[in-house]
Amino acid sequence: MTIERETQVPGAAQQPDAVSHDFADAALPEIGPAAQAVCDAIGDLMAFWGFQRSHGRIWALLFLMERELHAGELAATLGLSSGQVSMALRDLDHWGAIHRAHVAGSRRTWYRPETNLFRMVSRVFRERELEQIRTLARTLQQARAELQTSGRRDGAVEFRLRRIEGLIAAAELGRSLVERLVAGTLLPRAVLAALDRAIAD
Repeated sequence: MTIERETQVPGAAQQPDAVSHDFADAALPEIGPAAQAVCDAIGDLMAFWGFQRSHGRIWALLFLMERELHAGELAATLGLSSGQVSMALRDLDHWGAIHRAHVAGSRRTWYRPETNLFRMVSRVFRERELEQIRTLARTLQQARAELQTSGRRDGAVEFRLRRIEGLIAAAELGRSLVERLVAGTLLPRAVLAALDRAIAD
């Protein structure tokens, strides 16, 4: 099967397959209890970390398959709705956890997994955790400014200001650590070298 990078124009409507040998929107042949257990376990882990369970299950199924899959196969095999799959694929694509591919002879959008775990986690941290920390820092700074300009200087205000200053310092430390993690400067070179490779060929 020849794989090419997709060059689809953003926003263009998906066209139906032009050839009859494409896979139908139906479940894949039995993937087996072991693969199903892996998909469910990774889905549970992603849910524990605050993601949707479908994020983990879709990535795991793509990782365990020897070829690219399209949205219909993912939905039917995992028992998800087309809406769930569409939203999950959009998130995973945005985070760099999956990649789009074009299969010769098909107009569908096909997907393959990112297999470099460190690259994937770093991208998610940059897009999710780092933005959340920055949002927290902005809110804390605004709260500090409001208290400082309120004209009140009683014990309660001073107490809250001290507590907010502590939160600002913690948020700054967290921001610095996450920025160093995604930039590759937090961990020793030997550790980075071990992490910066595909999970499997």
